[in-house]
Amino acid sequence: MLSMFDPSLLDLVAFSYPVINEYIEDTKSSWSKGNYWLGGQIKMHPTDKITDELLKKVQQIQDEPYEACNSAELASIWRSKRQFSEIQSAVHHFREDAKKRLLTDLNKTKLNPDVNGIIVSLCG
Repeated sequence: MLSMFDPSLLDLVAFSYPVINEYIEDTKSSWSKGNYWLGGQIKMHPTDKITDELLKKVQQIQDEPYEACNSAELASIWRSKRQFSEIQSAVHHFREDAKKRLLTDLNKTKLNPDVNGIIVSLCG
C-alpha cells in the first residue's frame, strides 16, 4: 500500500545521509542503467517510492542466513546492510518531517487541532 509519505530516492536528496549520495552515484554508473539496489537487493529507479512493503522485503532477504564466499563478497554484504540501515533512517526522517509540515498546514485552518492530529495519523 502506497502512503502519501513514501519518499523516492530523489525526495530524500535534501537529507544529509551518505547512503543517498552513494545510491545517486550508483545511478550514474554505466552498469546500473540509471538504477540503484535498495539494500543491495531490490532494483529501484530514483523516482520509485520506497514503501514499507519494499523495506520489509529487503529486511527479510537480509535476515536469511547466507555465507559469503570471500572477503569481497562479505564487504559487499556489510556495505548493503549499512546502506539499508541508513536508508531506513532517512525514510523515517522524511516521513516525520512530512507529517510535521502537514500538521502545521492543517493547524492554519479552522479545524480543531485534535482533528488535525487524527487526519495526519491516518495519512500513513
